[in-house]
Parts: sequence; C-alpha cells; structure tokens
Amino acid sequence: MISRLKGTLKQITDQFALVENGGLYYEVRLPSALADRLKGGNRVGSEIVFETIYYIEAGERKSSHYPRLVGFIDPIDREFFSLFTQVSGMGVRKALKSLILPVSEVAAAIEMKDSAQLKRLPGVGGRLADKIIAELVGKCAKFALAKDSAPLVARTSVAQPFVEEAMDILLQLQYSRTEATEMIEAVLKENPKVNQAEDLISLIFKSSQSAKGGD
Repeated sequence: MISRLKGTLKQITDQFALVENGGLYYEVRLPSALADRLKGGNRVGSEIVFETIYYIEAGERKSSHYPRLVGFIDPIDREFFSLFTQVSGMGVRKALKSLILPVSEVAAAIEMKDSAQLKRLPGVGGRLADKIIAELVGKCAKFALAKDSAPLVARTSVAQPFVEEAMDILLQLQYSRTEATEMIEAVLKENPKVNQAEDLISLIFKSSQSAKGGD
C-alpha cells in the first residue's frame, strides 16, 4: 500500500496532481480546496510530499477495477478523511465532494451529534448524517481540536445533481473549475429550464461554437 509519495510535481489540475518519482508518473486525486491552494502557490516543478490513501475504485463493469491514490499535505487531513470514508454510504468520491467545512467543524459536529450541521455538506442527507454520528461519535475529538483547520473541498454554487454531473464532465475534459463554473452559469442563465446533464453539456458546446464563430 502506498501511504506517502515524494517526487516532483509535474502537473496540477482541479482534480489531480501528476507526480514524477524515479521516472514513474503517479496520478494523485486531490480534494478541490487543496488543488486550488497548490495551483495558487506555483508549486509545479518543485518537490512535493503527499500523504496518500490507496484504494480500488469499481468501474461500470463488475470486472473493471482501478487503483487510485488520494493525496493530502497534512497527515491529520488524511487521517480524518480515512476515518470519514469508513462510514457505510460515504465513499471516497462522495467525500471528495462533501467536505466543504473545515475538518475541525465537521469533527465537532460529529462529537456534538449535530446532524443539522452535517446536512450542510453536499450529498449528506438526514439518514447519512445520523449514520456518520452513530459510527464516528467518540472518535473525532482530536480532529475537532485541530488548529488552522481548513475545508478539504472548495465551495461551489453547483448544487443540483445534474449540474454536478456536468461539472465533473468538464473537469475531466481539463477545464478549470473556474472555467467550468462560468460556462455552466452562462448557459443556465439563458436556459433556466434545463434539468439534464446531457442537455446542459450540449448547450455549452453550442455556445462555445457560437463564440468561435463570432471571433
């Protein structure tokens, strides 16, 4: 299992970092707030150390499974994320979208059995909030006391599932989160009745082609 990765940061996107170590290139998935901080810090080309979580992601087919790495700079963040994703129903992908509050606040809400606070996290409804509390209460006090705690996930105005799906598609196509947000918001402003990711992506494509035609 890979628990720490040290190497040269070759590329950073909204979703992952590419790290070179001994001629091998590792794709490390990142919480979006960490990705934003690294991009803002001009770290590409410099040495970096990621505290990592190794996991297997199931593909669409039962026979398809892919090894993945999630990276953190702070080992406390990695430890909390690992604990958080042990809750049944809270997988890695959901956690990578939900932790928009500082780790200390999420941990405090768990210890205080504050389900209302937990329901502020994207993708966490009442049932899952109760499950998080039931499974983690008594295990999060040290995280609640963490100094300089920060959100692992950047806040976004994207809320509806079909918009989140469109955002994921644009990020996979290497658009930055800022670019994707601007494109989505522009199309939704002109087409407020859109409610499907496929339709939203199609309209974004048509809008981009119109813009190119006007150049």
